[in-house]
Amino acid sequence: MDPGYASQTILVADDDPAIHAIFRRFLKPLEVRLVSCLDGETALDRAVRERPDLIFLDVLMPGLDGTEICQRLRASPATAVVPILMLSARGEPPDRLRGLEAGANDYLVKPIELPEVVAKVRTYLDLSRLQRKLVEAERRRAVTGLLRGLAHQFNNILCGISGTAQILDLRVGETDPAKELARTIVQYSHRAATISQQLLVLAGARRDSGRAGSSEVADVARSAWEASLSGTSRTHRLEIRGTLPPDIHLRMGTADLQASLFHVMQNSVRAAPEGGTVVLEFSSAEGAIDVSLADQGRGMTPEEVDKALEPFYQNWDRPSDAGLGLPFVRALLEEIGGSLELRSVQGRGTTVLMRIPFSE
Repeated sequence: MDPGYASQTILVADDDPAIHAIFRRFLKPLEVRLVSCLDGETALDRAVRERPDLIFLDVLMPGLDGTEICQRLRASPATAVVPILMLSARGEPPDRLRGLEAGANDYLVKPIELPEVVAKVRTYLDLSRLQRKLVEAERRRAVTGLLRGLAHQFNNILCGISGTAQILDLRVGETDPAKELARTIVQYSHRAATISQQLLVLAGARRDSGRAGSSEVADVARSAWEASLSGTSRTHRLEIRGTLPPDIHLRMGTADLQASLFHVMQNSVRAAPEGGTVVLEFSSAEGAIDVSLADQGRGMTPEEVDKALEPFYQNWDRPSDAGLGLPFVRALLEEIGGSLELRSVQGRGTTVLMRIPFSE
């Protein structure tokens, strides 16, 4: 099996069901998700909605033909850079030229040679993955400076609001209605300050440059778990598995580690059913520890998984972090050379995988 492509999607548009059967058979070892369409209109709709990593288009189909679909996909921002391979029984140079001029990356002549197609699939899936990473990196760089400036200005405003409210709290009597209002202002100012700190992390400004020791990790995890249960029925259980190498120090301070675990645990608690168990497991990798957190909640669609790491995305009501929790954790990990990955199956739950580098 080749799990390297398990998270990717291929769309095949062809009006011949036999072609779809062939694709299902020879793509099975790659574990890719296959979307089959028998006509042009359906293919265009599914391609725009699902944003596949690779598209095969038959040139001759009922309704919209492959050439027209290709042109429309290239005109849409959602699919402009998705690799497209044309399929046709006609392989003369003018036919190939029309396909390439429409925006196709390659042109395959039927009957297709399966080893050649598998090799091209691997190449174009790797290319698609790289393109997505480059687009994401450019987008993140574009907003970094803006986030940093906004966060600093926001902090200055919050200091004035919170400081004034605290002075008011000290000056009014316990029975004065203004006292409760002042304390509410302070409470919400602190929540806003947390969001501001997350923005600074997303913009590349670290908070905690310390190094948590391996002996601290379990206690930090339990503390984060208790915090994640706040405001819930507290019926969820945490099961901790695995051990860590002794006498190592993570390239992440205790405060950042606790904040990271809190955010991923909070999501797991929200997703897991009442009384459900969330499993936290530690294991060792070369120069790093792997931390996985698995729930048995509703899971996410591939589209939700893609968006979950984007700042400000929310697939449920999360007023406490404004959709910054997982992006915050990813920013912390990537800054120290680590990584964050989501794996999810609808109806079976979600697993968050964190890789945290350490030093001896």
